[in-house]
Amino acid sequence: MARVSRVAQSRTATTRSSDMRPQSETHFQSKLHIPSNKIPDGMTYAWVRESTLNEPDPDNMTDRMVRGWQPVPAARHSEMVPPPLPGHEGMEATVIRRGGLILCERITADVEMSRQERDIENMEVLQDVAWTGQSDPNMPRIDDSSVGFERVTSFKD
Repeated sequence: MARVSRVAQSRTATTRSSDMRPQSETHFQSKLHIPSNKIPDGMTYAWVRESTLNEPDPDNMTDRMVRGWQPVPAARHSEMVPPPLPGHEGMEATVIRRGGLILCERITADVEMSRQERDIENMEVLQDVAWTGQSDPNMPRIDDSSVGFERVTSFKD
């Protein structure tokens, strides 16, 4: 008598079609995601912290605005602005907010120039570090000696 495997006996293989039920959506979309086709050419978007745990952080917004970041007008992306909360019906949103962040924009060329300046500054700092040889006793060392493990099967009191 020939032996039939359990896989071949699966009822799902014979009774269900794969297209009976649509596949569930598995792609996570962050509430901070902005499709690239919505960002104007020549501009870069970034979420800038306005508050942390409902504590305002005006210094951060001021610092970013001094560096050239400006809030994106809510009218440009009205689909990203939620309807007003009950009791605030007459108030119109002028910026786009999400969880203590404000959507801001800056000219892409300026963003790239700032990144290059930061990268150059970081490289200069790294090059200015006085690298010493292995003879310096204060230098961190990597111990690459082998470490052995043994299994303990019983304990003695």
